[in-house]
Amino acid sequence: MPNHPYLQLFELSPFPAVVSRLDDHLVLAVNASAAELVGVSPADAIGQPVSGYYVNPEQRLELTDRVRRDGRADNVRLHIKRARGEPLWVLASIRVIDWNGEAAALTVFHDISEQLAAESSLKASERRLAAQSDALTDLTTRYTSPGESFDTRLRGILPLAAGALRVERLSLWRFADNRSTIRCDSLYCLSTGRHDSGGVLHRHGAPDYFAAIERDRVVEAHDAQNDARTSEFTAGYLIPNRIGAMLDVPLRHDNETIGVLCAEHVGGTRAWTVDEQNFAVAVSNLIVVALVEEDRRHALAQLADSEARARLIVDTAHDAFIGIDSDGRVVAWNAQAETTFGWARAEVLGRSLAETIVPPAFRDAHNAGMHRFHETGEAPVVNQRLELTALHRSGREFPIELTITSPITAERGYFFAAFLRDISDRRERDEELRRARDAAEAATRAKSEFLANMSHELRTPLNGVLGYAQLLQRDRTMNAAHREAVEAIGRCGSQLLDLINDVLDLSKIEAGRLDLDEGPTDLTQLLTDLKYVVAETAAHKGLTLTMTLDPEVPRGVIVDGRHLRQVLVNLLGNAVKFTSAGEVRLRIGTAGGRLAFEVVDTGPGIEPEAMTEIFAAFAQTKSGAAAGGTGLGLTISDHLIAKMGGALKVDSLIGAGSRFSFSLPLVEARVAANTPGTDSALPPLDARLAPGQALTALVVDDSTANRRILASLLESAGAYVITATGGLDAIELARTHRPEIIFMDLKMPELDGLEATRRLSQDPATAAIPVIAVTASALGDARATARAAGCADYLSKPIRAQELFGMLQLHLSVRFVGGADAPARDSSGLDIARRMGVAARLRTAVAVGDVTEIHALAGSLMGGSPAESALGERINKLVLEFDFAGLGELGESLAGSGQP
Repeated sequence: MPNHPYLQLFELSPFPAVVSRLDDHLVLAVNASAAELVGVSPADAIGQPVSGYYVNPEQRLELTDRVRRDGRADNVRLHIKRARGEPLWVLASIRVIDWNGEAAALTVFHDISEQLAAESSLKASERRLAAQSDALTDLTTRYTSPGESFDTRLRGILPLAAGALRVERLSLWRFADNRSTIRCDSLYCLSTGRHDSGGVLHRHGAPDYFAAIERDRVVEAHDAQNDARTSEFTAGYLIPNRIGAMLDVPLRHDNETIGVLCAEHVGGTRAWTVDEQNFAVAVSNLIVVALVEEDRRHALAQLADSEARARLIVDTAHDAFIGIDSDGRVVAWNAQAETTFGWARAEVLGRSLAETIVPPAFRDAHNAGMHRFHETGEAPVVNQRLELTALHRSGREFPIELTITSPITAERGYFFAAFLRDISDRRERDEELRRARDAAEAATRAKSEFLANMSHELRTPLNGVLGYAQLLQRDRTMNAAHREAVEAIGRCGSQLLDLINDVLDLSKIEAGRLDLDEGPTDLTQLLTDLKYVVAETAAHKGLTLTMTLDPEVPRGVIVDGRHLRQVLVNLLGNAVKFTSAGEVRLRIGTAGGRLAFEVVDTGPGIEPEAMTEIFAAFAQTKSGAAAGGTGLGLTISDHLIAKMGGALKVDSLIGAGSRFSFSLPLVEARVAANTPGTDSALPPLDARLAPGQALTALVVDDSTANRRILASLLESAGAYVITATGGLDAIELARTHRPEIIFMDLKMPELDGLEATRRLSQDPATAAIPVIAVTASALGDARATARAAGCADYLSKPIRAQELFGMLQLHLSVRFVGGADAPARDSSGLDIARRMGVAARLRTAVAVGDVTEIHALAGSLMGGSPAESALGERINKLVLEFDFAGLGELGESLAGSGQP
């Protein structure tokens, strides 16, 4: 890819981005986010026409003309498709840029498919509610129109209501025969538009249904054939008519059920929503009013009668209903309005609506809207759902949701009707949810900060424990009893470190802060590393350890190698730990186009009742508890595999063993082959630089203990070490001595390790020196931050000698030999007599605190051979820091085995 000044920003951007040539639309560059979203590797995408990813390629041509003309395009909705053809919508912004002398389009976009789907769902819900509102408005209008008979009105009501409810069959039934039957007055079929009547249902054939309509407000049978209230009709009515759900609303007048409005859904089951039930109740109330009107034989409806009927319709509704006349005075006020606003109907009729429920701050706007309607007929708020502020009788203001129906012409002007709902509870719930979310996020941040700080505080002393334990383990003169004790210290420290890491990993997972770092991974090398980790333990137990990579599996794949290694180490470690005889087997193959992993053992197996519990945090089987451990390994592995796109499965048989398996997406990658004769495994704990190998390392740390441990480990391997106590000191020493490698602590006063690394990378004299970040931080983006500052690699505290030597092996290509193969030599580089003389002189001077003598000793050494000069500089630096403990240790080291 061309060297562009913003290439790194382009590659690391979390937003998908593509650069394409304007002339021929070919892809010039694509970042990882865009490649992942489209489902194609960057290598496969480059050079391909970007129009091939448009659902309609013409859209690309139109967009290109616009970009050529304007030089940019913002917030453009594009309908594109993934590599496999699945369409998706994205929101894109485009800029014309110069790409190596060519006009190119930089397109940054993000997936809005889910957003559009949510908007579509919301609009569908709004359309449904609007349809019901329109239907109620039309029904109310029809209800207030005089001169129609009940049958005529019913034949108009049923089609409107059936359409609003989206039901195939809607019918009205009324009690007859001394309430022993109900007879169908009218049955409307939506698909045919036909009206039928004459059906009869007997009480003795459906006693539960009759009891329900006489008792319940609504019979909402989502599954009519299995609902106890309607299942009596299954054989004779529901199955023949293919009815799956029923919404029946009893018609009540003077506290007596006089009939039922029956909505029947043809097909499968259906969940009736609250708004559908309320709508059906409103329609049933309308029908009741029409029946009452028919019974009273009133042919014409006056405005007062219309108000009374409207009150009957809406009094049972959950919303407040208010009607006003052309002067803005209240003429209708239902029971819910009394509850909502605190005014009794008798008190409020005739009052100005603005002075009654509109807060003073909004009255002018309300009156201006009424005035505009009377002058122009414009009513922009009609049939809209609005959220406003209302005034209670007590003076309290509260939020409401308001819908105003279309104005109805009346004798003396217009009749305005509105449905209102108090949404204070909803607002409070929203606010409580927001507060709960903020509190949860704050708690998560506090927990993460606490764990990060505790990690640093625990790792710092643990670095001393494990560091000195490793130094002692490297001493070949130690007797067996002392070696066993030191190895016990090392094992306990390692177990404590593993526990800290497990708890931190679990905390990252719970906080949603566990990020993947996918890249090319060499599976062959992965198997080599895994075998190195578990082979010694398996051999000690007499187990056969087998690791195979099937021939069809590519050697290089794109995967998060660090986390994959963590999972496999855990699974193999468990298998070896719990298997007392037989074998442990790891196999990597393919299955269904995915990369398949399985770890099989011949251990005791897992109890059936524990098969699911083993994946819970801190849960252990009986054998697991006996063997020790935190109970977090499988929990973390399960989450890691899920994060990588797989699922961890387990099969086990008591007495025969267990099999853990998972699969991951298979994306092939190219990896460099190992040079013949090289071994990329970590050097052993007692490794020394091979004969002829030499290097100078700079160790930077403000902690004397940490600095001394790291320096001693390097010196014990044969390296020459310079130490610095801070960032400024490190920069000066690096410029003076030009070490081959620098180990930089990140957290230091004055000038921290990150800024020191940046300055070193900007200085031509030191830019080529690899800087290895050293830190006890475990949470956050310390690794990414270190690399961004210019660090070549990352080393976590506590320092492991093998990982430390591995860094030297990787970045300096130096060779190591094991302790048994290393030539016996004095790391001071002095002959025995000279070394013993220096040791005696230094120990005597330190014992009496004779600084002058120590300076003189350092000066005499610095004028000698290179080995003496290096030792003199080290003594001089320690005395300048008044580090008498370090001088004492150096004296003891020179007088002892010669292995500092």
